[in-house]
Amino acid sequence: MSHWSDPKWIKDEVARKWASGRILRYLLKDDGLFPIRIPLKRPQNSDLNERFVEVSQWIELLKEKSKKINSLGYELEEKEFNHRLLGRNQLPTHAIIPTVDDALYLLKKQNEAARFRHLAKEILAKWPVLHEWIEKYPHKVLTAGEQWDGILAVLKWFSEHPSGGLYLRQVDICGIDTKFIEKRKNLLQELLDIILPEDAIVKTAGSFEKRYGLKEKPKQIRLRFLDPEQYLHGISDIAVPVEQLAQFDLPSSRIFITENEINGLCFPEVKDSVVIFGLGYGIDLLKSVPWLRTRRIYYWGDIDTHGLAMLDQVRSFLPQTKSMLMNENVLLAHQELWSIESKPFIGRLTRLTAEEQMVFCQLQDNIWGKGVRLEQERIAFGQVQKAIQMILD
Repeated sequence: MSHWSDPKWIKDEVARKWASGRILRYLLKDDGLFPIRIPLKRPQNSDLNERFVEVSQWIELLKEKSKKINSLGYELEEKEFNHRLLGRNQLPTHAIIPTVDDALYLLKKQNEAARFRHLAKEILAKWPVLHEWIEKYPHKVLTAGEQWDGILAVLKWFSEHPSGGLYLRQVDICGIDTKFIEKRKNLLQELLDIILPEDAIVKTAGSFEKRYGLKEKPKQIRLRFLDPEQYLHGISDIAVPVEQLAQFDLPSSRIFITENEINGLCFPEVKDSVVIFGLGYGIDLLKSVPWLRTRRIYYWGDIDTHGLAMLDQVRSFLPQTKSMLMNENVLLAHQELWSIESKPFIGRLTRLTAEEQMVFCQLQDNIWGKGVRLEQERIAFGQVQKAIQMILD
């Protein structure tokens, strides 16, 4: 009997409608969902003759849990069949859930439904424009639950302060702190995109703050002056907002760029030079520094597919960039120090030299072994000094 539809199976079928949002959506708009008619997995003709006792028990179980006995729930649609010994009988073929109240009773979701109705009414009273969003994402309404007072307060603030020009920390909403907004940025973005006018949204922005006219935390570039004669009032190591660095035309004619922070910190002294470090794939920030295009640029990264991809990336806006310690000789001389690149870069690169391209292809093709990489910090400091000296000569 286990393969025939029982009351739990019927409940599970209705639960699918709940999970999809259809039942909650119906509470806002009658879309013809009810009555729900569910075909039952039921005994076949052979079962009626050979397993009549089990069939009778199955019918009785369905009836015990039906609306006829419990006042709410499912009804049974039946068809007549003839038994050779017992004559005419009724066999359930479908479960019918007549109304939304019957469905909520079956699922024990009456409280959630009442809560949804209340929240939807509260939201729509302030923002009727969110009606379509609520219909589309009813479970998001329920999930936010008690947070809606705060969410509505945030929406009100942004609607009254388009392009406010403040840091998120400066947004002053009674009872709402910065973390409340930070934790709900995805939800708030969905809602703000609906309630705000087009000219108050920067749709191409990469951050919540920039999208809605707030100030972003300044992106900073870390650098060290490698020539003591060029220190700023005795300071050699600084982190500068990229906008300020763009306006600050450094006196150094030679710029080294290295991905690894510790390499930047211990980079040797070099006359008339600066080292920029610790950006990783954030190296695109340097696009905003126009005076770099007039400097001699040297990039030193890991010898792996991603390191060469970053070299290629730098050359997309600083085409004069030369690589340092990123060739086959250096790689093979440090074989005992190789590690494994777990997720190699799989794209194509178009800005490498012929020698760099050969190394890149051999790494991609696992010529020296699977995922070979040489991290830049594994190269002996003496070799770094020799490489720099070759640049200077």
